[in-house]
Amino acid sequence: MKGKIVLADTMGYCWGVRRTLEIIQRAGKPEEQIATIGDVIHNPQVVQRLRSAGVQTAESVDEAAYRGFRHVAITAHGASPERNRRAEEMGLTTVDTTCPLVTKVQRLAQKLVKQGYFIVVYGDADHPEVRGILGWADTSRAVAAKHVEDLPWNAQRGSEGSDGLTAPPRKVAVISQTTKIVDEFLSFARDLTDLVAREGGEIRICNTICAPTTERQNALERLATEVDAILVIGGRKSSNTARLAEVARGYGVESYHIESEADVDDDWLKHVRDIGITAGASTPDDVIERVIDDLAGRGFQRPSVHTWQAEFDLAHEPAY
Repeated sequence: MKGKIVLADTMGYCWGVRRTLEIIQRAGKPEEQIATIGDVIHNPQVVQRLRSAGVQTAESVDEAAYRGFRHVAITAHGASPERNRRAEEMGLTTVDTTCPLVTKVQRLAQKLVKQGYFIVVYGDADHPEVRGILGWADTSRAVAAKHVEDLPWNAQRGSEGSDGLTAPPRKVAVISQTTKIVDEFLSFARDLTDLVAREGGEIRICNTICAPTTERQNALERLATEVDAILVIGGRKSSNTARLAEVARGYGVESYHIESEADVDDDWLKHVRDIGITAGASTPDDVIERVIDDLAGRGFQRPSVHTWQAEFDLAHEPAY
């Protein structure tokens, strides 16, 4: 017998994503289209809807110019200053939709460079947010990594001079891609501290994982105690959605990352009584609602309340 659908109390769009979409929707016009450089957010349904509103996607500023666009947009993930400079060189106007919380991390990276730190960005090296942060740092003394084995050092400070060993510099600062898992970031920071903090080394640890990401992870922890399986809704490219699926599995609950109701497999639900739903910060409300409708059609009891949004005030974020 099927049981109930249980919703995470915080999931789906964060205020930063809503802000980005409001900006881009005002900028896009069918008669004078704008191109975002990359997906404005990592959700395929949203990207498709924006196309009909005059918001297209290009892989680069040069491609946008070649295709005849006069306006380009920096996505919610941010970009390096070079993108602005290139747009200006090509005679294009720029609309900046960077999440303010990402902008704070970019500014922090600049500040730490000026203070003499070697910058380590904990995150995915090929993610646009991380590439943008490194671009704003604007230094050869910066690297992205998710494991200490990925760093350009293989020994603790004080090991200099031994054959094949490279130790870190005296001052190292670690910051994070905003959508990572807090516990994994702290584990990485502990390993990095062990490399740096000997022989007079100085390390600065800056937890720049954003509050909306942390709140969604905390809500998922609460949800995992109530259900037999969890559907995590969001785009395949969405880093924060993928992390939610990882977190759920870490709690010992079967977890499935889906983009829409079409991805739900009957086999997943055979032995499930109560099923949980959460969603990444770039997942639209109506996509969540369609998954709820689909599960109700399969015999699960609808939740009595569909309230899950928790908006965040920028004033509550650290100033860095």
